[in-house]
Amino acid sequence: MDAAATLIAELVGHGVRDIVLSPGSRSQALALAAVRAADDGHLRVHVRIDERVAGFTALGIARETRMPAAVVCTS
Repeated sequence: MDAAATLIAELVGHGVRDIVLSPGSRSQALALAAVRAADDGHLRVHVRIDERVAGFTALGIARETRMPAAVVCTS
């Protein structure tokens, strides 16, 4: 969990303001860390069940905001 929180903090520190989650059991720690950061107001979390949709959602967010967006998925 500490490593996940550190990774999310690094992403936020490098300008990521949106994270798209495609949840799975292996990405649980990253998802929880992202939601915690969102609760603290550091970023927005978008949930998409399908990983391809998550990727395209992040691409669209990045294109519109001109800021990087991250995708968290298990595969």
